[in-house]
Amino acid sequence: MSQHSSAYNSSESNHYRAYRPPLHKLILSRILKDRHFEIALDIGCGVGTSSLTLVPYAKRVIGYDPSQAMIEKTTPHPTITYTSLIGELPNSCDLLCFFGSLEYIDARELEKYTQKLVKGGQLICCDFEVDYQPILEKIGLEPMRADYKHSKNLTDYPNHKGFKEHLRQVEPTSFNCSIEQLKSLLYAEFENMGESTKVIDSAPFERENYELKAFLYYTTYTKL
Repeated sequence: MSQHSSAYNSSESNHYRAYRPPLHKLILSRILKDRHFEIALDIGCGVGTSSLTLVPYAKRVIGYDPSQAMIEKTTPHPTITYTSLIGELPNSCDLLCFFGSLEYIDARELEKYTQKLVKGGQLICCDFEVDYQPILEKIGLEPMRADYKHSKNLTDYPNHKGFKEHLRQVEPTSFNCSIEQLKSLLYAEFENMGESTKVIDSAPFERENYELKAFLYYTTYTKL
């Protein structure tokens, strides 16, 4: 994965650990339903939120992230193995997941990961996009940059062959969070963009709880 993804610092990992939207579970319920797998490989697992969500669907989950700071903030689970070392990944898996990590993965890296997926195995590309703009406008903060492609999937790698697409979906949703959870989300977003988080601390938040709108993006494939 890219240098940016491996450079997540301890502060950013703390914000990710503090709160992530409950959207990974919703996405997987739409995709996997009652399916079950032997080994699920979660590429770009961050603090392990996505890996934990995979537990009901796989006998064993491997969560990989090149940021050791992120791995150190993961929540232990008896069926999950976390690592920041690519050499510790299994030789094969029957479920391969990219939860918001494809933006940091080039074509050569993608090939290395997809080679581990067995024939007939399932690949999931998914992400979510939270709409912070109404809140940012209310508290007088600048809009966030929109140079991140949440809908990225295998069509963005035109030379990557050998997969059959089954489902491609963009779905609106919403979730509720407290002011502290909202601040954790904004801290992580601002630090990820290299912006100062001091403006968040001084912003005039008016409520204790917020409803945030979001979009879910997910595409599924089978390896031929």
